[in-house]
Amino acid sequence: MKSYSYKPTDDNVLHLLKSNLIGRKQDIMRFLALLSNMEGDCYSIALNGEWGSGKTFFIKQVKLLLDAKNPYSQMPDDLRKEVIKIVDSNFSVPESCTTIYYDAWINDNHDDPILSLVYATMVSNQIKFSPEKNRSLSDAAAALASVISGRDISALLSQAKGTDTFVALRNADNIHRLVREFLDQLIQEHGNRLVFFIDELDRCKPNYAIRFLERIKHYLDDDRITFVFAVSLSQLQWTVKSYYGSEFNSTRYLDKFFDLRISLRSIDHESFFSRQLDIGHNYIFETVCIEAAKYFNFSLREAERYGQMMKIAGSAIRKHSGGFSEANAKVFSLCYVVPIVLALQMYDIDLYNRFMAGLDSGPMIDILLCPNIELRTDFLLFSQETYDSESRIINCAGNERSVPLSDRLKEIYTVLFSKNNGHYHRGVTIGRMTFENSTRCCIEEIASMLSPQSEYQFE
Repeated sequence: MKSYSYKPTDDNVLHLLKSNLIGRKQDIMRFLALLSNMEGDCYSIALNGEWGSGKTFFIKQVKLLLDAKNPYSQMPDDLRKEVIKIVDSNFSVPESCTTIYYDAWINDNHDDPILSLVYATMVSNQIKFSPEKNRSLSDAAAALASVISGRDISALLSQAKGTDTFVALRNADNIHRLVREFLDQLIQEHGNRLVFFIDELDRCKPNYAIRFLERIKHYLDDDRITFVFAVSLSQLQWTVKSYYGSEFNSTRYLDKFFDLRISLRSIDHESFFSRQLDIGHNYIFETVCIEAAKYFNFSLREAERYGQMMKIAGSAIRKHSGGFSEANAKVFSLCYVVPIVLALQMYDIDLYNRFMAGLDSGPMIDILLCPNIELRTDFLLFSQETYDSESRIINCAGNERSVPLSDRLKEIYTVLFSKNNGHYHRGVTIGRMTFENSTRCCIEEIASMLSPQSEYQFE
Protein backbone atom coordinates (compact mmCIF):
# COMPACT_ATOMS: atom_id res chain seq x y z
CA MET A 1 0.00 0.00 0.00
CA LYS A 2 1.31 3.43 -0.86
CA SER A 3 2.03 5.53 2.22
CA TYR A 4 0.67 9.06 2.27
CA SER A 5 2.46 9.87 5.51
CA TYR A 6 4.60 12.99 5.44
CA LYS A 7 7.66 12.66 7.65
CA PRO A 8 9.81 15.74 8.42
CA THR A 9 12.80 14.65 6.34
CA ASP A 10 15.01 17.29 4.72
CA ASP A 11 13.49 16.61 1.29
CA ASN A 12 9.92 16.82 2.59
CA VAL A 13 10.67 19.98 4.56
CA LEU A 14 11.91 21.65 1.39
CA HIS A 15 9.06 20.31 -0.75
CA LEU A 16 6.42 21.45 1.71
CA LEU A 17 7.96 24.90 1.84
CA LYS A 18 8.18 25.26 -1.95
CA SER A 19 4.71 23.88 -2.64
CA ASN A 20 3.01 25.58 0.35
CA LEU A 21 1.02 22.36 0.55
CA ILE A 22 -0.57 23.07 3.93
CA GLY A 23 -0.80 26.85 3.56
CA ARG A 24 1.76 27.94 6.15
CA LYS A 25 4.33 29.72 4.01
CA GLN A 26 3.08 33.18 4.96
CA ASP A 27 3.11 32.24 8.66
CA ILE A 28 6.72 31.11 8.29
CA MET A 29 7.66 34.39 6.66
CA ARG A 30 5.96 36.38 9.43
CA PHE A 31 7.73 34.29 12.02
CA LEU A 32 11.06 35.11 10.38
CA ALA A 33 10.13 38.80 10.42
CA LEU A 34 9.46 38.44 14.14
CA LEU A 35 12.87 36.84 14.70
CA SER A 36 14.58 39.65 12.83
CA ASN A 37 13.22 42.10 15.41
CA MET A 38 14.16 40.03 18.45
CA GLU A 39 17.66 41.30 19.05
CA GLY A 40 19.46 42.85 21.98
CA ASP A 41 18.20 40.32 24.52
CA CYS A 42 17.88 36.58 25.11
CA TYR A 43 14.42 35.69 23.86
CA SER A 44 12.46 32.50 24.33
CA ILE A 45 9.43 31.70 22.15
CA ALA A 46 6.89 28.93 22.69
CA LEU A 47 5.49 27.77 19.35
CA ASN A 48 2.31 26.10 20.55
CA GLY A 49 0.55 23.28 18.71
CA GLU A 50 -0.96 19.95 19.64
CA TRP A 51 0.80 16.71 18.78
CA GLY A 52 0.72 16.04 15.05
CA SER A 53 -0.02 19.66 14.12
CA GLY A 54 3.18 20.06 12.07
CA LYS A 55 5.36 21.95 14.57
CA THR A 56 8.49 20.04 13.55
CA PHE A 57 7.91 20.89 9.88
CA PHE A 58 7.41 24.54 10.81
CA ILE A 59 10.62 25.00 12.80
CA LYS A 60 12.68 22.98 10.30
CA GLN A 61 11.39 25.19 7.49
CA VAL A 62 12.29 28.31 9.48
CA LYS A 63 15.72 26.81 10.16
CA LEU A 64 16.21 26.01 6.47
CA LEU A 65 15.56 29.62 5.49
CA LEU A 66 17.84 30.98 8.21
CA ASP A 67 20.64 28.63 7.15
CA ALA A 68 20.27 29.74 3.53
CA LYS A 69 20.73 33.37 4.55
CA ASN A 70 23.74 32.65 6.75
CA PRO A 71 26.92 32.76 4.64
CA TYR A 72 28.76 30.83 7.36
CA SER A 73 26.43 27.82 7.29
CA GLN A 74 27.54 24.57 5.69
CA MET A 75 24.63 24.53 3.23
CA PRO A 76 25.62 23.55 -0.34
CA ASP A 77 25.52 26.49 -2.76
CA ASP A 78 22.96 24.94 -5.12
CA LEU A 79 20.56 24.26 -2.24
CA ARG A 80 21.16 27.74 -0.83
CA LYS A 81 20.14 29.35 -4.12
CA GLU A 82 17.05 27.14 -4.36
CA VAL A 83 15.91 28.01 -0.84
CA ILE A 84 16.51 31.75 -1.17
CA LYS A 85 14.21 31.81 -4.22
CA ILE A 86 11.35 30.75 -1.93
CA VAL A 87 11.52 33.93 0.14
CA ASP A 88 8.70 36.34 -0.68
CA SER A 89 9.97 39.69 -1.89
CA ASN A 90 7.99 41.61 0.74
CA PHE A 91 9.59 39.69 3.61
CA SER A 92 13.11 39.77 4.93
CA VAL A 93 14.98 36.87 6.52
CA PRO A 94 17.47 37.52 9.32
CA GLU A 95 21.02 37.05 8.10
CA SER A 96 23.98 35.37 9.78
CA CYS A 97 21.96 33.37 12.30
CA THR A 98 23.53 30.09 13.36
CA THR A 99 20.81 27.51 13.97
CA ILE A 100 20.75 24.34 16.04
CA TYR A 101 17.91 21.78 16.03
CA TYR A 102 17.60 19.75 19.23
CA ASP A 103 15.17 16.86 19.74
CA ALA A 104 14.75 16.81 23.50
CA TRP A 105 12.73 13.59 23.51
CA ILE A 106 15.44 11.39 22.05
CA ASN A 107 17.98 12.94 24.43
CA ASP A 108 16.07 12.81 27.71
CA ASN A 109 18.13 9.84 28.84
CA HIS A 110 21.13 12.18 29.15
CA ASP A 111 21.98 13.24 32.64
CA ASP A 112 22.77 16.89 32.00
CA PRO A 113 20.58 18.93 29.59
CA ILE A 114 23.22 21.62 29.10
CA LEU A 115 25.92 19.21 28.03
CA SER A 116 23.41 17.33 25.90
CA LEU A 117 22.54 20.56 24.09
CA VAL A 118 26.23 21.40 23.69
CA TYR A 119 26.87 17.96 22.25
CA ALA A 120 23.98 18.39 19.78
CA THR A 121 25.58 21.67 18.74
CA MET A 122 28.94 19.98 18.25
CA VAL A 123 27.60 17.30 15.93
CA SER A 124 25.31 19.61 13.96
CA ASN A 125 26.21 20.54 10.42
CA GLN A 126 26.66 24.17 11.45
CA ILE A 127 30.25 23.75 12.56
CA LYS A 128 33.09 21.71 11.12
CA PHE A 129 34.07 20.05 14.38
CA SER A 130 32.67 16.54 14.57
CA PRO A 131 33.72 14.07 17.27
CA GLU A 132 34.14 10.40 16.50
CA LYS A 133 30.85 8.53 16.48
CA ASN A 134 31.96 6.15 19.19
CA ARG A 135 33.08 8.88 21.53
CA SER A 136 31.02 9.14 24.71
CA LEU A 137 29.19 12.28 25.64
CA SER A 138 31.60 13.02 28.46
CA ASP A 139 34.67 12.63 26.23
CA ALA A 140 33.08 14.84 23.55
CA ALA A 141 32.33 17.53 26.12
CA ALA A 142 35.88 17.37 27.41
CA ALA A 143 37.35 17.59 23.90
CA LEU A 144 35.05 20.46 23.00
CA ALA A 145 35.95 22.43 26.11
CA SER A 146 39.62 21.85 25.38
CA VAL A 147 39.26 23.00 21.77
CA ILE A 148 37.20 26.09 22.53
CA SER A 149 38.75 27.29 25.76
CA GLY A 150 42.33 26.37 24.96
CA ARG A 151 42.52 24.58 28.28
CA ASP A 152 43.16 20.88 28.77
CA ILE A 153 40.49 19.63 31.17
CA SER A 154 41.20 15.94 30.67
CA ALA A 155 43.13 16.00 33.94
CA LEU A 156 40.13 17.55 35.63
CA LEU A 157 37.94 14.73 34.39
CA SER A 158 40.36 12.09 35.50
CA GLN A 159 40.19 13.44 39.02
CA ALA A 160 36.42 12.99 39.18
CA LYS A 161 35.42 10.61 41.94
CA GLY A 162 33.03 7.68 41.58
CA THR A 163 31.48 6.38 38.39
CA ASP A 164 29.88 9.64 37.27
CA THR A 165 32.18 11.23 34.69
CA PHE A 166 30.27 14.52 34.80
CA VAL A 167 31.09 15.26 38.45
CA ALA A 168 33.76 17.81 37.63
CA LEU A 169 31.80 19.41 34.81
CA ARG A 170 28.81 19.85 37.07
CA ASN A 171 30.71 22.37 39.08
CA ALA A 172 28.71 25.51 38.39
CA ASP A 173 31.69 27.70 37.62
CA ASN A 174 33.21 25.20 35.20
CA ILE A 175 29.95 24.60 33.29
CA HIS A 176 29.11 28.26 33.14
CA ARG A 177 32.54 29.28 31.86
CA LEU A 178 32.99 26.45 29.37
CA VAL A 179 29.52 26.77 27.86
CA ARG A 180 29.83 30.53 27.60
CA GLU A 181 33.21 30.30 25.94
CA PHE A 182 31.97 27.68 23.49
CA LEU A 183 28.85 29.65 22.49
CA ASP A 184 30.75 32.90 22.28
CA GLN A 185 33.27 31.35 19.90
CA LEU A 186 30.52 29.72 17.87
CA ILE A 187 28.61 32.97 17.41
CA GLN A 188 31.73 34.94 16.53
CA GLU A 189 32.86 32.46 13.89
CA HIS A 190 29.52 31.38 12.39
CA GLY A 191 27.14 34.35 12.59
CA ASN A 192 25.96 37.16 14.80
CA ARG A 193 23.10 35.35 16.53
CA LEU A 194 22.42 31.79 17.68
CA VAL A 195 18.93 30.29 17.37
CA PHE A 196 18.16 27.04 19.18
CA PHE A 197 15.09 25.13 17.96
CA ILE A 198 14.01 22.87 20.83
CA ASP A 199 11.56 20.15 19.74
CA GLU A 200 9.51 17.55 21.65
CA LEU A 201 10.22 18.87 25.16
CA ASP A 202 6.59 18.17 26.08
CA ARG A 203 7.19 14.44 25.45
CA CYS A 204 10.15 14.19 27.81
CA LYS A 205 10.21 12.71 31.27
CA PRO A 206 9.04 15.41 33.71
CA ASN A 207 12.33 15.62 35.61
CA TYR A 208 14.31 16.12 32.38
CA ALA A 209 11.90 18.72 30.96
CA ILE A 210 11.96 20.77 34.18
CA ARG A 211 15.73 20.51 34.53
CA PHE A 212 16.15 21.53 30.89
CA LEU A 213 14.06 24.69 31.28
CA GLU A 214 15.65 25.73 34.54
CA ARG A 215 19.24 25.09 33.51
CA ILE A 216 18.79 26.75 30.14
CA LYS A 217 17.44 29.83 31.90
CA HIS A 218 20.38 29.85 34.30
CA TYR A 219 23.29 29.02 32.02
CA LEU A 220 22.34 30.31 28.57
CA ASP A 221 21.08 33.80 29.31
CA ASP A 222 22.92 35.52 26.47
CA ASP A 223 21.49 38.47 24.55
CA ARG A 224 22.71 36.95 21.27
CA ILE A 225 20.66 33.77 21.69
CA THR A 226 17.05 33.02 20.79
CA PHE A 227 15.24 29.86 21.85
CA VAL A 228 12.26 28.53 19.90
CA PHE A 229 10.41 25.75 21.72
CA ALA A 230 8.03 23.71 19.54
CA VAL A 231 5.67 22.36 22.18
CA SER A 232 2.12 21.54 23.12
CA LEU A 233 1.66 23.93 26.02
CA SER A 234 -1.24 21.89 27.37
CA GLN A 235 0.99 18.81 27.53
CA LEU A 236 3.91 20.78 28.95
CA GLN A 237 1.67 22.21 31.68
CA TRP A 238 0.66 18.67 32.56
CA THR A 239 4.35 17.73 32.71
CA VAL A 240 5.01 20.59 35.15
CA LYS A 241 2.05 19.57 37.33
CA SER A 242 3.17 15.94 37.38
CA TYR A 243 6.54 17.13 38.70
CA TYR A 244 5.48 19.81 41.19
CA GLY A 245 1.99 18.59 42.05
CA SER A 246 -1.55 18.95 40.69
CA GLU A 247 -2.18 22.20 42.59
CA PHE A 248 0.92 23.89 41.20
CA ASN A 249 0.33 26.90 38.92
CA SER A 250 1.99 25.54 35.80
CA THR A 251 0.91 28.44 33.56
CA ARG A 252 2.61 31.04 35.74
CA TYR A 253 5.65 28.79 36.08
CA LEU A 254 6.07 28.53 32.29
CA ASP A 255 5.72 32.29 31.98
CA LYS A 256 9.16 32.53 33.60
CA PHE A 257 10.71 30.78 30.62
CA PHE A 258 8.69 31.98 27.61
CA ASP A 259 8.76 35.62 26.57
CA LEU A 260 6.24 35.01 23.80
CA ARG A 261 3.64 32.35 23.02
CA ILE A 262 2.61 31.80 19.42
CA SER A 263 -0.08 29.32 18.42
CA LEU A 264 0.30 27.39 15.19
CA ARG A 265 -2.69 27.86 12.91
CA SER A 266 -4.64 24.99 11.40
CA ILE A 267 -3.42 23.54 8.13
CA ASP A 268 -5.14 24.27 4.83
CA HIS A 269 -7.15 21.05 4.63
CA GLU A 270 -8.50 21.80 1.15
CA SER A 271 -5.04 22.18 -0.34
CA PHE A 272 -3.52 19.26 1.54
CA PHE A 273 -6.25 16.76 0.63
CA SER A 274 -6.33 17.84 -2.98
CA ARG A 275 -2.62 18.17 -3.73
CA GLN A 276 -1.07 15.57 -1.47
CA LEU A 277 -3.79 12.93 -1.09
CA ASP A 278 -5.58 13.45 -4.42
CA ILE A 279 -8.91 13.87 -2.63
CA GLY A 280 -10.78 16.78 -4.17
CA HIS A 281 -14.37 17.38 -5.21
CA ASN A 282 -14.64 14.70 -7.88
CA TYR A 283 -17.11 12.69 -5.78
CA ILE A 284 -19.62 13.74 -3.16
CA PHE A 285 -17.96 11.59 -0.51
CA GLU A 286 -14.67 13.44 -1.12
CA THR A 287 -16.32 16.79 -0.43
CA VAL A 288 -17.85 15.40 2.76
CA CYS A 289 -14.41 14.07 3.72
CA ILE A 290 -12.78 17.50 3.37
CA GLU A 291 -15.56 19.23 5.32
CA ALA A 292 -15.35 16.62 8.08
CA ALA A 293 -11.59 17.24 8.40
CA LYS A 294 -12.28 20.97 8.70
CA TYR A 295 -15.09 20.40 11.19
CA PHE A 296 -12.90 18.35 13.53
CA ASN A 297 -9.88 20.58 12.78
CA PHE A 298 -7.66 17.61 12.05
CA SER A 299 -3.95 18.09 12.57
CA LEU A 300 -1.48 17.34 9.80
CA ARG A 301 -0.89 13.83 11.15
CA GLU A 302 -4.62 13.18 11.62
CA ALA A 303 -5.38 14.44 8.12
CA GLU A 304 -2.79 12.03 6.69
CA ARG A 305 -4.35 9.06 8.48
CA TYR A 306 -7.90 10.11 7.67
CA GLY A 307 -7.01 10.54 4.02
CA GLN A 308 -5.53 7.03 3.96
CA MET A 309 -8.74 5.62 5.45
CA MET A 310 -10.85 7.50 2.90
CA LYS A 311 -8.72 6.13 0.06
CA ILE A 312 -9.57 2.60 1.15
CA ALA A 313 -13.24 3.32 1.86
CA GLY A 314 -13.59 5.36 -1.32
CA SER A 315 -12.75 2.43 -3.57
CA ALA A 316 -15.63 0.46 -2.05
CA ILE A 317 -18.01 3.43 -2.11
CA ARG A 318 -17.48 3.95 -5.84
CA LYS A 319 -18.15 0.29 -6.61
CA HIS A 320 -21.22 0.15 -4.36
CA SER A 321 -22.80 3.38 -5.54
CA GLY A 322 -22.19 3.44 -9.27
CA GLY A 323 -23.31 7.06 -9.35
CA PHE A 324 -26.67 8.58 -8.53
CA SER A 325 -28.73 6.96 -11.27
CA GLU A 326 -31.52 6.13 -8.81
CA ALA A 327 -32.69 7.24 -5.40
CA ASN A 328 -31.02 4.75 -3.19
CA ALA A 329 -30.67 4.89 0.59
CA LYS A 330 -27.50 2.84 0.45
CA VAL A 331 -25.87 5.23 -2.00
CA PHE A 332 -26.86 8.24 0.09
CA SER A 333 -25.57 6.62 3.28
CA LEU A 334 -22.24 5.63 1.79
CA CYS A 335 -21.50 8.97 0.20
CA TYR A 336 -22.72 11.23 3.00
CA VAL A 337 -22.49 9.18 6.19
CA VAL A 338 -19.44 6.91 5.88
CA PRO A 339 -16.91 9.81 5.71
CA ILE A 340 -18.38 11.19 8.94
CA VAL A 341 -18.20 7.78 10.65
CA LEU A 342 -14.52 7.49 9.68
CA ALA A 343 -13.79 11.01 10.88
CA LEU A 344 -15.38 10.28 14.25
CA GLN A 345 -13.20 7.18 14.60
CA MET A 346 -10.17 9.44 14.14
CA TYR A 347 -11.36 12.29 16.32
CA ASP A 348 -12.91 10.79 19.46
CA ILE A 349 -13.82 7.14 20.03
CA ASP A 350 -16.35 8.04 22.74
CA LEU A 351 -18.12 10.44 20.40
CA TYR A 352 -17.99 7.77 17.70
CA ASN A 353 -19.63 5.23 20.02
CA ARG A 354 -22.38 7.70 20.92
CA PHE A 355 -22.96 8.43 17.25
CA MET A 356 -23.19 4.76 16.29
CA ALA A 357 -25.54 4.11 19.22
CA GLY A 358 -28.01 6.71 17.95
CA LEU A 359 -27.34 9.15 20.80
CA ASP A 360 -25.80 12.14 19.02
CA SER A 361 -26.74 13.28 15.52
CA GLY A 362 -24.92 16.61 15.91
CA PRO A 363 -21.76 15.88 13.89
CA MET A 364 -23.70 14.48 10.93
CA ILE A 365 -26.14 17.39 10.79
CA ASP A 366 -23.46 20.06 11.28
CA ILE A 367 -21.19 18.64 8.57
CA LEU A 368 -23.89 17.93 5.98
CA LEU A 369 -25.24 21.47 6.35
CA CYS A 370 -21.85 22.96 5.44
CA PRO A 371 -22.26 25.32 2.45
CA ASN A 372 -19.71 23.41 0.36
CA ILE A 373 -21.68 20.17 0.51
CA GLU A 374 -24.31 19.75 -2.18
CA LEU A 375 -27.04 17.58 -0.68
CA ARG A 376 -29.14 15.58 -3.09
CA THR A 377 -32.38 17.07 -1.81
CA ASP A 378 -34.36 15.20 -4.48
CA PHE A 379 -33.52 12.08 -2.50
CA LEU A 380 -34.81 13.69 0.66
CA LEU A 381 -38.19 14.90 -0.64
CA PHE A 382 -41.49 13.05 -0.77
CA SER A 383 -43.54 13.45 -3.95
CA GLN A 384 -45.56 16.46 -2.73
CA GLU A 385 -42.64 18.32 -1.23
CA THR A 386 -40.46 21.16 -2.49
CA TYR A 387 -37.25 22.58 -1.10
CA ASP A 388 -36.42 26.24 -0.40
CA SER A 389 -32.64 26.44 -0.62
CA GLU A 390 -32.39 29.93 0.91
CA SER A 391 -34.27 29.09 4.10
CA ARG A 392 -33.32 25.40 3.99
CA ILE A 393 -36.93 24.46 4.55
CA ILE A 394 -38.85 21.53 3.03
CA ASN A 395 -42.42 22.55 2.17
CA CYS A 396 -45.34 20.25 1.47
CA ALA A 397 -47.81 21.31 -1.23
CA GLY A 398 -51.40 21.77 -0.12
CA ASN A 399 -50.81 22.38 3.57
CA GLU A 400 -48.82 24.63 5.86
CA ARG A 401 -46.51 21.94 7.20
CA SER A 402 -42.81 22.62 6.69
CA VAL A 403 -39.76 20.71 7.81
CA PRO A 404 -36.29 22.19 8.37
CA LEU A 405 -33.64 20.35 6.38
CA SER A 406 -31.84 19.62 9.66
CA ASP A 407 -34.92 17.75 10.92
CA ARG A 408 -35.03 15.60 7.80
CA LEU A 409 -31.37 14.73 8.25
CA LYS A 410 -32.07 13.84 11.86
CA GLU A 411 -34.83 11.48 10.69
CA ILE A 412 -32.31 9.69 8.50
CA TYR A 413 -29.84 9.49 11.36
CA THR A 414 -32.49 8.04 13.68
CA VAL A 415 -33.51 5.44 11.12
CA LEU A 416 -29.91 4.40 10.56
CA PHE A 417 -28.62 4.31 14.11
CA SER A 418 -31.41 4.30 16.68
CA LYS A 419 -31.70 0.98 18.53
CA ASN A 420 -35.33 1.75 19.41
CA ASN A 421 -36.68 1.88 15.88
CA GLY A 422 -39.22 -0.96 15.96
CA HIS A 423 -40.01 -0.73 12.24
CA TYR A 424 -36.43 -0.86 11.08
CA HIS A 425 -36.51 -4.50 10.02
CA ARG A 426 -39.39 -3.78 7.59
CA GLY A 427 -37.68 -0.79 6.02
CA VAL A 428 -38.40 2.89 6.55
CA THR A 429 -39.04 5.25 3.66
CA ILE A 430 -37.82 8.84 3.82
CA GLY A 431 -38.32 10.85 0.67
CA ARG A 432 -37.33 8.62 -2.23
CA MET A 433 -35.15 6.35 -0.12
CA THR A 434 -35.98 3.17 1.77
CA PHE A 435 -33.65 2.36 4.64
CA GLU A 436 -33.29 -1.26 5.65
CA ASN A 437 -31.08 -3.15 8.04
CA SER A 438 -28.72 -3.92 5.15
CA THR A 439 -28.14 -0.18 4.74
CA ARG A 440 -26.55 0.16 8.15
CA CYS A 441 -24.66 -3.09 7.66
CA CYS A 442 -23.13 -1.69 4.48
CA ILE A 443 -22.05 1.48 6.34
CA GLU A 444 -20.38 -0.58 9.05
CA GLU A 445 -18.69 -2.88 6.55
CA ILE A 446 -17.12 -0.10 4.51
CA ALA A 447 -16.25 2.00 7.56
CA SER A 448 -14.35 -1.01 8.89
CA MET A 449 -12.31 -0.92 5.64
CA LEU A 450 -12.78 -4.68 5.30
CA SER A 451 -15.32 -4.57 2.53
CA PRO A 452 -14.77 -7.01 -0.35
CA GLN A 453 -14.88 -4.00 -2.67
CA SER A 454 -12.02 -2.21 -0.90
CA GLU A 455 -8.74 -1.73 -2.67
CA TYR A 456 -5.51 -1.57 -0.70
CA GLN A 457 -3.07 -0.74 -3.49
CA PHE A 458 -2.77 2.82 -4.74
CA GLU A 459 -0.59 4.42 -7.36
